[in-house]
Amino acid sequence: VDQAELMAGCNIHSVYVSVAGSHIRSLNSHGIVAVKNGEVQKEDIDRVIDAAQAVPISSDQRVIHILPQEYHIDSQEGIKDPLGMSGVRLEANVHLISGAVNAVMNVEKCIKRCGLGVDGVILSQLASSESSLSEDEKDLGVCLIDIGAGTTDMA
Repeated sequence: VDQAELMAGCNIHSVYVSVAGSHIRSLNSHGIVAVKNGEVQKEDIDRVIDAAQAVPISSDQRVIHILPQEYHIDSQEGIKDPLGMSGVRLEANVHLISGAVNAVMNVEKCIKRCGLGVDGVILSQLASSESSLSEDEKDLGVCLIDIGAGTTDMA
């Protein structure tokens, strides 16, 4: 941390931590809500995401990410951002990613012992893709392959 602070020329108080491993699980889910005022508001999107994540997961797992895949308004499918669109029924297809509670807590404890705060937890493969791929590449479905010493990850 000291070397990173020296190189960056600033003090580091908190970090995002990445997690990976065999404890990571994922599943697709679906949520449906009624649109309150005939026009999709931020609150409607939040409610449909909440509905989609209301699935049973093992008590030893913790949701790390909720990744919206697409939205449907009434009979319109394939919507990326429904904000401001008209309709009465909003649906969301999401991908949920979870990790073992203890594995995530152990990483967080390690960071805190170093005197740093934890701003959030991110799946290692997502961190790699966020830092390496442009929005256009992600929209086009580019696959990032991270070939490491012990594992190979695909994002």
